[in-house]
Amino acid sequence: MPYHLSPAARLTAALPLVAVLLATTACEIEDPSPMPVLDHPVRVALFNVRELSAAKLEAVDADGAGTDPQLVAAAAIVRRMRPDVLVIQEIDYPYGEDGAAAAEPERYARAFAERYLARGGAPGDETIDYPYAYAAPVNTGVLSGFDLNGDGVTATAADLGERAHGDDSLGFGTYPGQYGMAVLSRHPLVTAEARTFQRFPWRDLPGNHLPAGHYPEEAMAVLPLSSKSHWDLPVDTPTGRLHLWISHPTPPIFDGEEDRNGRRNYDEIAFWRLYLDGSEVLVDDAGVAGGYGAGEPFLVVGDLNADPASPEARYEGRQAVGQLLAHPRLHDAGDLLVSTGAADRERVGAADPAQATAAFRPLMRLDHLIPGPGATPVDGGVFWPSEEADPEGARLAEEASDHRLVWLDLELR
Repeated sequence: MPYHLSPAARLTAALPLVAVLLATTACEIEDPSPMPVLDHPVRVALFNVRELSAAKLEAVDADGAGTDPQLVAAAAIVRRMRPDVLVIQEIDYPYGEDGAAAAEPERYARAFAERYLARGGAPGDETIDYPYAYAAPVNTGVLSGFDLNGDGVTATAADLGERAHGDDSLGFGTYPGQYGMAVLSRHPLVTAEARTFQRFPWRDLPGNHLPAGHYPEEAMAVLPLSSKSHWDLPVDTPTGRLHLWISHPTPPIFDGEEDRNGRRNYDEIAFWRLYLDGSEVLVDDAGVAGGYGAGEPFLVVGDLNADPASPEARYEGRQAVGQLLAHPRLHDAGDLLVSTGAADRERVGAADPAQATAAFRPLMRLDHLIPGPGATPVDGGVFWPSEEADPEGARLAEEASDHRLVWLDLELR
């Protein structure tokens, strides 16, 4: 979810809490014919495409090609950068009207791939195909049944599409499934071995920073740590297996003195520190306890809504993302994740403007790719061209999203 609120889309029914507690957390898809293997390291990209909604995906021409101008621009960027694996954030998750997990959870991701990426935007544009896709349930827009924002009112189905609905949901969303996540890949996604932590209780996180006395005791039993979800998704690449650790923590603002969102942002990021350290307290949605034990290369991926220079979400003497960027077993690839377009802009009160990934004021470094052992970054960047060097690219970046696509080329060992 971005650092701004958006016009609300409306659905026909709200999603009851019980549905998310019973939702399936992973999906297998039929393996199509493999694509040709390229001779470069594995390229992973993260793109928070602002409010990539089902309504936008429905805009197509007579031939079925997507026509939404924003998504046309986003697709043009992806086709330029040609990642092997693309992590998309702020894409809707297709909950059913009865609150059940979708029969085709990757439906919207495939619609973006088929209607935009597999079709050229202009004559001569090179298309790109992604035969593998993954999506799983998220907490956004799922009503909790409790007054989570402390305003004395508990949101109901009548508040669908309003901020009140989002504030009393398990994760902020004005409708169920808003601000979801998905993965598209040229290489097989090992969905049968994916771990999701959508329902892991916040109160069970060791050393959590829950705001004392803010939430009703009954709510603590159902309030998850993750505002969307936390995924460990393996990818079988031609040079070995790579695990994607994907999350999209809540922005550390839009709250009160209790700092419930700042505290949650910090703890959502702390989850990966504990997961890396093998904490036995962590229990996934399948009931399996324990942190990371595969011993294979991994990459932390996500709009973490955490700028290392931000005054928000600071606990234990450090900013939230500092838990990962300064971790001795993780690699801060910030020296690679830079652009010329951001460097041309003013950035007030923060660090290197070339590392910015979000066009807020001030500019911020929010979108992170953080490699672990065995995943060596050899190249990377932020798609934010300068207007002087690449006016068309600068236009595409501006139109596609308030975030910029970030990418790393990784050698696995």
